[in-house]
Amino acid sequence: MSDVRAWIDKLEIQELIYRYSDGVNRGDLAAIRSVYADDALWESPLLGFRHESADAFVEFFRLNTTTSELLIQTPHCPVIELTGPDTARATTTIHEFSKGTATEDGPFGPEGAEINFQDYGIYYDDLARIDGEWKFTHRLFVPMYLESGVVNGTFRSSGRS
Repeated sequence: MSDVRAWIDKLEIQELIYRYSDGVNRGDLAAIRSVYADDALWESPLLGFRHESADAFVEFFRLNTTTSELLIQTPHCPVIELTGPDTARATTTIHEFSKGTATEDGPFGPEGAEINFQDYGIYYDDLARIDGEWKFTHRLFVPMYLESGVVNGTFRSSGRS
């Protein structure tokens, strides 16, 4: 693999990571769906989540963010390793703020409970070039730090579509 091709691939993967977080911040389900392979696995065992397809994850996201006043996800410092001509791994530190209401019983409390937290975690990603575009094939989110009850500022706009 040429150095130029490797840099282009790494930039395309970095853009994919940023497009995902941008879609999350705007509540843009189509943008979120577009970054995943159809059979992608999204999981966070520590939070009790596992979604075995892109559509299942997007539906989970839709159901669990429609009552959010705020959900901001900021990716930091993606590190990308090309493992083959059409495969890669990446790790990305994530910082999130979330405020809203739980839509079902789960790790954030019972249905109707207030959700109010900031967290830091790491995404461990497997990626593949599919039909000429990089896509997530597996995303493992590992929370590292969670602080509850801290999102107390004034909301000007949810920024959500």
